[in-house]
Amino acid sequence: MFCIGSIISVLAECKVEGTKQAKIVESIFRSIDKDCEEMSDETASNIARGVKNPSGYLMDALGILSVDSYKQIVEYFRDQVVVLIKENERNNVSDTLILMIRESAEIADDTVVDVVNGVTKAELIEEVDLESFLAGIFLYALKNTRNNIGGSAKKVAKDYLARVKKGEKPVGRKTVSTEDVQDANPKSEYSHFDSHAREVELLEERIEQEAISFCRKYKDEKEYIALCQVAFVTDPTRVHHREMYNEFCEFTTSTRNKILEISEVDKLKVSGDDWWYKYLDLFKKDYENYALGAERYRYMFTQYFPRLLEYGGESINDYTQRSFAPKIIPPMIFSKNYKLDVAGLIDEYIYYKKDKKYKKVLDPPMDFMWRELDLGSCSKLMLTAFLALFIIGTCRGIPLPQDAEIQPFVFSGVGASDLETAEDLFYQTILTLYENYEVCTAIADR
Repeated sequence: MFCIGSIISVLAECKVEGTKQAKIVESIFRSIDKDCEEMSDETASNIARGVKNPSGYLMDALGILSVDSYKQIVEYFRDQVVVLIKENERNNVSDTLILMIRESAEIADDTVVDVVNGVTKAELIEEVDLESFLAGIFLYALKNTRNNIGGSAKKVAKDYLARVKKGEKPVGRKTVSTEDVQDANPKSEYSHFDSHAREVELLEERIEQEAISFCRKYKDEKEYIALCQVAFVTDPTRVHHREMYNEFCEFTTSTRNKILEISEVDKLKVSGDDWWYKYLDLFKKDYENYALGAERYRYMFTQYFPRLLEYGGESINDYTQRSFAPKIIPPMIFSKNYKLDVAGLIDEYIYYKKDKKYKKVLDPPMDFMWRELDLGSCSKLMLTAFLALFIIGTCRGIPLPQDAEIQPFVFSGVGASDLETAEDLFYQTILTLYENYEVCTAIADR
């Protein structure tokens, strides 16, 4: 077992007195992402123990890294990382990490594990100086290993370090200087290029493997993959109740895109934290155009609906299962138990309101719901949940643009009655807004 947590845990065991583990994690991550934020002790511990993967932002920075950057990264490790390790422990650090890699069953002998120097697992006896070696194996681990391995990384690292301190060494270790890297790896004049090409191939394989693994793990919740994407573009740093959202947000851009491709989910084309507010404004115009309720209720969609996400994992089952007696029974309906959900209530109103004989029977749906559900004095969760359901129902009930109606358009995500939590409902609502006011408009404009 070898991962990012392995490297951090070994360094943390050999760090200079007074150095926090979080400082080590920050310093390593900033070697490729200079904008990496200050690390909390809890986050650093989770990464070191092998509980949490590095952030998606770090993996995005890795994705655009080129071989030309390696020299700068090595210099950064020399000036900012190696100095955090006790001088008398530096050989122990390299020996421990080499031993871990050489005994890792998951790594093949011909795998390039020190990507800076083009050194394979079998060739680790030709170890270069510490800063170059650490930079090389850090880039390998970041590209090719998962770090959420169950929290055992730190214990395993301690066990390997103890073996080294008792005198166990990687057999045949030879130290060379950074200046001698080319001579130490004389495979061909193109060895660096070949190594990088292989790294790219391995990275692509890893991306596909991660995506397939994610889709297989959540095959019974595949409808939520569309909402995973919404969660990421809305706030990738949020800690969600649904673990599926958290895992998706921690992946690199490439892995997220591969998951969407495998799941046949269209990629959202949005930008900015408040990207969905413009669609909410368009909804409020339709609320007015179709006279769906009194003007005094219109402001609530902006003031209260966004607060739905604050309720995170709270159940919304009582609200999504609520039904209403229809005002008009269609001729083809024979069941005495015929009921309408919120979307059906809105659809009934829009469909029949132009017919004069039904004018006195129908209430604008928002007015009816406000009175029927006592929304003026209910809990904030109940209010925000029904506002969300009203938005979804309106998007699905109002007529599509004329040109869009001939297209095979279907709203994606999860059906309102199957949503489980407040965060699910929030993300489904803004996805429905996007698909109604962005996708439909795009279809109609073709």
